[in-house]
Amino acid sequence: MIIVYHNVHSQVKLEEFAKVALAFQPKVLVISRAIGTAAQGGIPSVSRLAFEKKSKLLIVKEIEEAIELLHPNNIFIFSDEAEEEFSGEISENDMLIFFGAFPIEKEKTLGKLVKISPEGISEIGKLAIALERIKYRVSLQ
Repeated sequence: MIIVYHNVHSQVKLEEFAKVALAFQPKVLVISRAIGTAAQGGIPSVSRLAFEKKSKLLIVKEIEEAIELLHPNNIFIFSDEAEEEFSGEISENDMLIFFGAFPIEKEKTLGKLVKISPEGISEIGKLAIALERIKYRVSLQ
C-alpha cells in the first residue's frame, strides 16, 4: 500500500502521521506539499525515521507527481464529504491519500472518495482507523 500525506503545515503532525504510517510498513510513504515547519523540520525528521524503519519515502510537490511515479491500481481519497465508508479492502498497490488541510475540488477527482466515521476525526486518527481496518481484513484471509 502507498500512503500519502498531502498539504501538511505542522512538523508535529507530519512526524506523528509518519510514525503511525510506518508502523504498518507501507510500500511507500509519500509526503506531498509540505509547507512551513513541516518542510523545514518535519521532512528531515521523517526521512530519518523512514531510514531507521528501512522504509521508502518519497517527497513530491503535488499528488499528481506521486501518481505518475508510482502508478497505483486504485486511489482512495479520505474526506468527511464522502458518501461511502472505507471498508479496508485494498490491494498491495493501492494509494491512500490523507490531507493536512481540506482537499480542493481538483484533488477530490483524483480517486474514489471515502470517509472514516464519525465525522471530524483528525487525519492521524483516520489513518490509524483505516490501517486497522486493512490489517483486520488481511488477518481474515
